[in-house]
Amino acid sequence: MIKNFPKRPILNPGGLGSFYFIPKHEIEKIPRVHKGLAQQQVVFKNSSFWYTGYASSDSLDFGEKYQTSDNGGYFDTNIDGAFPGDSSEIQDLFKSMGNFTVRYVIVFVDLLGKQRIAGLDGDLFFTYSYSAKDKRYSYSFEGKCLESAPIYPYTINL
Repeated sequence: MIKNFPKRPILNPGGLGSFYFIPKHEIEKIPRVHKGLAQQQVVFKNSSFWYTGYASSDSLDFGEKYQTSDNGGYFDTNIDGAFPGDSSEIQDLFKSMGNFTVRYVIVFVDLLGKQRIAGLDGDLFFTYSYSAKDKRYSYSFEGKCLESAPIYPYTINL
């Protein structure tokens, strides 16, 4: 139903502060979403858990753009960041994460602590590149999702 936009929040800083991720094959149960809100927590298989991501200050970003096709609508979704420096450890990690058979679910947290979750109903893949000039990696979790990333109001247990 079309209606007036809601009143804007008084405090609304842009940007993200942190994110967590898990390969989709480590999830036992994907939560149901209703009106932009995840209705329960993600349920993990066995001893799986949220992995903690890292992004250089001010590099972490989330975007989604609604697109239409002959088969209906979808969202082009991406979570982008930058990791400083270079090491064999980060090369090995990014290479294993970039395996195109692995899909991810991501929880990202804004500067006010509000969380959203992406990848529940789509496939988010990890891509990365390295710049010697900037001495950093740029990375992205990106893909197509059927719905906008819903609010995820649950505690992230690490």
